[in-house]
Amino acid sequence: MKLNGLFIITAILGLFFGILMLIIPGQFFEFYGGELTNAGKYNGQLVAAAYLGFAALLLIATKAKEAKAQQAIIIGSLVHFIVGLIVSLRWQILGEVNVWGWTTVGIFGLLTLAYAYFAVTKKAQAGNDDRQAGEAV
Repeated sequence: MKLNGLFIITAILGLFFGILMLIIPGQFFEFYGGELTNAGKYNGQLVAAAYLGFAALLLIATKAKEAKAQQAIIIGSLVHFIVGLIVSLRWQILGEVNVWGWTTVGIFGLLTLAYAYFAVTKKAQAGNDDRQAGEAV
């Protein structure tokens, strides 16, 4: 998979979950076996705003050609997915989320692996590009 493909897949997921959490936060969390107060709905909609912003950033990033910009987006995304994986796995193990919560663990796990892969390969590629640029001078 190419990096732009990963950005697009991640953006689609962000748009999907962001729109659902924005429009129907209560029903969205009920699907996972949870119940939200008004404060929970408020916070869910704030998270939705972050997901939608994240999706927009990733869609715009598909046009980024500079290695440093790509690396910043990769590392930021990797941090997001590592933390999300830890949080979702914790709540799943505690039994506070129904069986559908495992889908979230799976999504965060797969995206963590994908962004970790690109963090390593793009860092190596950026290092090679820097050395080649130095040799060209």
